[in-house]
Formats: sequence, structure tokens, C-alpha cells
Amino acid sequence: MILLNNEIKAYLMIGGTKEEPLWGDLGKAFKSVTQTLGESKYTASYLADGGFSSSEVTGLSFQLTLTGDYMKDDPVIGYLFSKEVLYGVGEARKSRLKLVRDGTEIQWSVTMTKISENGGDANEPDEVTLELSGNGRPEVSEAE
Repeated sequence: MILLNNEIKAYLMIGGTKEEPLWGDLGKAFKSVTQTLGESKYTASYLADGGFSSSEVTGLSFQLTLTGDYMKDDPVIGYLFSKEVLYGVGEARKSRLKLVRDGTEIQWSVTMTKISENGGDANEPDEVTLELSGNGRPEVSEAE
């Protein structure tokens, strides 16, 4: 059985606290999602390996890239394009992501980058892009 992208549920914390977050549904304005775990890899060739190498994954760098449409009344779009977030640095660009897919829930501290409104043709909506970069280790659990 295949996993369809529309079965992925993604939420961004747009207010509240970690204990009582206000989650905004990323699925209402965003149409496309790409998730990657960039790997840091250590490779070594040992004398006993006869010239062959061995590798270990020594770290991961999470990235979630979303593209969609600029929806004026969407709470997530309003949050991302607020003066505090769009023109902010440091803590102003930090939030939390809740990603639910295939029976697993992942919550991750993220940094919001590449927030952009890309324009487009006269008969199409403005396209928006958002990249979320994970900070530290995520909390992974079974989805409720």
C-alpha cells in the first residue's frame, strides 16, 4: 500500500506554549511537502578491509520544505508573514513542528527559513515557500 502525501498531517506552532501549543494546520495553504534527513557520514578504510571502506552515519539534519498558495485568511500564512517572523531573527524564527504520518507523530523544534512569496502569473495565486530545519533530536511517538 502506498502512502499518499495528503495523508501526511503537518502543524506549525503559531502561538501558545510548549505545554499548551496553538497549532496551525500547514495543509490548508501548502500543497507540496518534501522531507529529508541530511546525513553526516564518516567513512574510513581500515587495513584489514583490503582497500574497501566502511561508513557510519554520525548525524542527521532534518529539513521539511513546503510550497503552496498565499491564502490571506490562513492563520499559518498570517503568522509566517507577520513582521515579527518574516523580518525576525533568532528566537523570532523558532517554532515547533508536529508531523503525523503512517501512524507516527514527530514533534520537533524547528527554525523557519526561506519564507518567501514568489508571485506568479496574472491568473494564478501567489506561491509561498517555507523551509523548516530541525533543531536537536525530535520527540517520536505513536500517533493518537
